[in-house]
Amino acid sequence: MYPNFQPHLKKGRHSQYLPMTRSESWAFIKSHYKMVLCSLDSDGFPHAAPIWFVVLEDKIYFRAQPYKKKIRNIMNRPQVCGVIEDGEKYTELRGVMIRGLAKIVDSDKPLRKRVFELLAEKYSTFRNTNKFPRSWQETYGKEHRVVVEFKPTGIVSWDNRKWISHPPQKDRQ
Repeated sequence: MYPNFQPHLKKGRHSQYLPMTRSESWAFIKSHYKMVLCSLDSDGFPHAAPIWFVVLEDKIYFRAQPYKKKIRNIMNRPQVCGVIEDGEKYTELRGVMIRGLAKIVDSDKPLRKRVFELLAEKYSTFRNTNKFPRSWQETYGKEHRVVVEFKPTGIVSWDNRKWISHPPQKDRQ
């Protein structure tokens, strides 16, 4: 039953969401600290994991240990999707869903260095590994991490705060 399921909107029907502009979407992405990244595992099922990231030239970069499931998934299937959202009440909800292709770019040493610098700068107040237990520092603190580039192929956004200034109109049939 599910493989043949083809959801669609009726002809002439538009999304109920009020989108952000391209520049609003990128400003929103850059201003946030956590994205839930979905990759596809070997069985084709989504694997969702939170990541810390930075943006360079409309591409998203993050790092992770090579043995992590998201890295293994990306190496087998580059299709990924990321979601960043915030708000509590319906009229406050906003976010972006980013679809794209990811690849390991660890061999580009200048890019790797730049990504590590930007991550350290962005997250300096969120993570101080010097306060972690020495056993963690010795075991995990020095592990190699690969750099991943996530190149968006499409962005869908919503900003329910706009409902106040743009009330919904009835669908025209």
